[in-house]
Amino acid sequence: MRSSFVRNTPVARAIALVLGVTSVSSVLAAESAAPEVEEVIVTGIRASLQEAMDIKRTSIGVVDAITAEDMGKFPDQNLAEALQRITGVSIDRSNGEGSRITVRGMGPEFNLVMLNERTLPTAGGRSFDFNDIAAEGVSAVEVYKTAKAGLPTGGIGATVNIRTARPLDRPGLHSTFSVKAVHETSAANASVAKLDEVTPEVAGLISDTFADDRFGVLLSGSYQKRDNREENAAVDNWAPNAQLTGINCTPPNCGIVHNNNQRADGTWWHPQNLGYGWGDISRTRINGQAVLQFRPSDRFTATLDYTYSQVEFEKDANSVGIWFQNPNVEATINQRGTVIDVTQSGGDYSTNISRDHTIKENSSLGLNLAFQATDNLLVTLDAHSSSSELRGAGIGGEPGSSANLIIGNTSCDWCGFVDGAGPFTANIGNKRATYGASGVPVFDATFRSTGPTAAAQAALLPQDIGSLFGQAFNTDVKNDIDQVQLAAKWSNGDDGAVRRIDFGYGRTKQSFDTRNAYSGLLPAGFWLTSAQFWPDGEWQKGNFAGLLSGFSNGGTFPLSSYYTTSFANAVDKFETVGVSNFPCCYWKDWGATYQDPSGTRGRFWSGPLGNNGSSRVEETVDSFHTQVLMQSEFNGMPLNAVAGLRYEKTATRSFGQEVPATAIQWVNGNEFSYVFAPTPQVREGRGNNEFWLPSLDVDLGLMDDVKARFSYSRSIARPPIGALSPTRTFIGNPNVRNRKVSSGNPDLLPYVSDNFDLSLEWYYAPGSYVSVGFFKKKVDNFLVTTIKQQTFAGITDPYIGADAALARSQLAAEGVQTDDQAVLARIKQNLGIATGAPFGGRATDPLAVFDVTTTDNAEVGNLHGMEFAVQHMFGASGFGVQANATVVGGDVNANPDIINQSFALPGLSDSANATVFFENERFSARLAYNWRDKFLSGFDQYGSPVFNEKYQQLDFNATWYASKSMAVFFEAINLTEEVQRVYVRYPEQFLRGNDYGARYNIGARYTFK
Repeated sequence: MRSSFVRNTPVARAIALVLGVTSVSSVLAAESAAPEVEEVIVTGIRASLQEAMDIKRTSIGVVDAITAEDMGKFPDQNLAEALQRITGVSIDRSNGEGSRITVRGMGPEFNLVMLNERTLPTAGGRSFDFNDIAAEGVSAVEVYKTAKAGLPTGGIGATVNIRTARPLDRPGLHSTFSVKAVHETSAANASVAKLDEVTPEVAGLISDTFADDRFGVLLSGSYQKRDNREENAAVDNWAPNAQLTGINCTPPNCGIVHNNNQRADGTWWHPQNLGYGWGDISRTRINGQAVLQFRPSDRFTATLDYTYSQVEFEKDANSVGIWFQNPNVEATINQRGTVIDVTQSGGDYSTNISRDHTIKENSSLGLNLAFQATDNLLVTLDAHSSSSELRGAGIGGEPGSSANLIIGNTSCDWCGFVDGAGPFTANIGNKRATYGASGVPVFDATFRSTGPTAAAQAALLPQDIGSLFGQAFNTDVKNDIDQVQLAAKWSNGDDGAVRRIDFGYGRTKQSFDTRNAYSGLLPAGFWLTSAQFWPDGEWQKGNFAGLLSGFSNGGTFPLSSYYTTSFANAVDKFETVGVSNFPCCYWKDWGATYQDPSGTRGRFWSGPLGNNGSSRVEETVDSFHTQVLMQSEFNGMPLNAVAGLRYEKTATRSFGQEVPATAIQWVNGNEFSYVFAPTPQVREGRGNNEFWLPSLDVDLGLMDDVKARFSYSRSIARPPIGALSPTRTFIGNPNVRNRKVSSGNPDLLPYVSDNFDLSLEWYYAPGSYVSVGFFKKKVDNFLVTTIKQQTFAGITDPYIGADAALARSQLAAEGVQTDDQAVLARIKQNLGIATGAPFGGRATDPLAVFDVTTTDNAEVGNLHGMEFAVQHMFGASGFGVQANATVVGGDVNANPDIINQSFALPGLSDSANATVFFENERFSARLAYNWRDKFLSGFDQYGSPVFNEKYQQLDFNATWYASKSMAVFFEAINLTEEVQRVYVRYPEQFLRGNDYGARYNIGARYTFK
């Protein structure tokens, strides 16, 4: 149920309002100096490239486009992967597919995505995920790299408009249907039987007009099921030495450190852990659109459309790994301050069994009315109500979005089963990991017997594994948009330099809701202490053979095998040791209401346990714009210009509830947890801003086939939604190396960018051109993350209290290593606390120190770049090539050598594309190469820059036209099976590596025209 103060105009009333207006039209299409013509339906690769080139050539401003090769056939099956072929566009990949775009170095949050010239909602933020929309229903995608007064704001990098078909644009009956079989090479290695190596895709579109083409109907839909396996290696984080304890002590308390560090500040970084993982993923996507058009006269057209998409994502995953407290045996630090080899005695060897299950739904209902009021005046009114929601779809038979259960090798004696017959167990002995600048890190572990015979073990046995703890999460995020755009276009014919004046008003109301619930750590034993050991028959043995084989050193590892079980079985076992009804009971009160500060009854959510919270951000934008299109001559050369001015006023209101922590408990080993307040607290914040945004686009025809362009504009992009929340969140579990609180800032201002473009284009032959361009952006109000150390009343630190100090001194005197587990055990022994009970410290202990993170507008950044593009058709031979490259730079790069860097721009990178194709009447083929250089993807919890390594991919597709109506096609994605690698600061500070393999599709398409 929506709050009354968020959306006081229901969809029905919005539609009724629109129906009462008789003069409307859309003016956001590419500005063209040439007279407007009806859409040209294209077929084939050459015609598609020709049409895209024509859009680029005739637009005023810098505009690139990709058009469908035929109805229902886009050049790439994924829209983001199609867009990466455009000069200056790079993509981020998720699950091996393109998901979000970066344009000219500006990341996803700086680019506005529209559907049929309407702002699209996106659950959870402002970065649109192109995986939500199937390419089969798209006729064209236009990328506006220069801002215009008539375009909504939000696209500092670019404004992207996704166009879908309209029946009255193509009178008569048209239809296309396609079926496709998708083969994921990775699915053959899946560990869950439900994954299919071949999955289906079905898509169809039918359009028809009636009553002398006065009435039109279009229906389109697609269904896609994709099953694949993700293989990964991961390190959770790299902690700087200042965050580690006991480093300056002597063995055996912290071990031997071979320090080759050449850093002047002496800082070095230590890995928290290392593990290998694999996940079996099933994704189902459903898209549909219905369009009704009515044109009772040549002067009036009404279009009513509804668009729907749903993406269901399921992932069953396992990971196996080792954890390090500090180098208590031996470690080697290289010259750049990175631990590249570390060995630790005892401790934790664990398996994580997890499940994720979410559903994302997008829907949009819109109405457009276009009325040619006079021969010179066209008026349009466009309104839509759209929604995007991401929610948990259930885990383990109960509500939730994700959960993980930790099992592992533990240190207890005489517990467990040997084939169900008797007790015996083993401990982990030494664990060692090595980290390098390429490939994936490698770890090994030995196991020592603690049973009655003290026999040596060559490997881990199923009897050694016990339950430790689990945790569950639920999320529900939603973005609603109600948007109305009223615009007019007055044409002056061929009289004078002023050819047209556009003006209009728009209002966009958005609400962003976020609801989170966290179960907290659910003990089933804990660190090195299991509550239960399961019979041997409950475990399945696997091996690492072939794992991560896409990496240079993957495929074989020192540890040859592992043990795991299904998520469902693990849940069942955990429930038998006190984790009752896991995890049903931890968010049952999501429907609770509360009285917000303004006295309006709002709907909010909370869970009775754990770090729960919710927030809502309301944003209302009122805008006015006008722009003038002019045509003239300069020294006999045709001159076109569009000068515009846009005014926007934005009001935001954010409020939410937080569940503050009241205490820290030391649970076991290096695991800590919070005690939360029994009732949530409500916080509220407001913000307002207004901007005048000028723009100017000029092009000059130097010769018939040579065009020069200049553009200037001021544009804005609003801050991330999460940053506007007024609430504070106590993040995760309060490990001594990770005591963090995040706090929003409701009064953040938008990013403001002054943009300059210069380009030169030579259209030297049909379908062929060369272009070079320069761009510069000066961006103000960049967000800077600030971290301040802060204490909170009543939250004391048991880790550094008097009881902990006494325990450490006693152990040191006895020559016992002072690891966290031993210290806690001695505290409990001294105080007479039960072995399994947590230790909460005393009120007299020092207050715990937290790193409180927030964001502020504090930086100005400059970036610039060059774009080069060439497209050439080799006459009647059928061959053609297309290539482009983008080089970007500026003062917004991250420096890996700097500590506590305050600002850098994620996403900035060079990129290049090359495509070779052949086409005749019966056959077409395309080989496409894409390359993206290393880029900053963000910062980790210690403020260190995180980089994605350079990535390249080779794709191929071929089509055989069996008849005028029937085509059979083959597609190969990631032919060379490239892998993705992410690191912190330096390549040897490995963070994550993913291996997805290649994907092959074969299918057929039937088109009736």
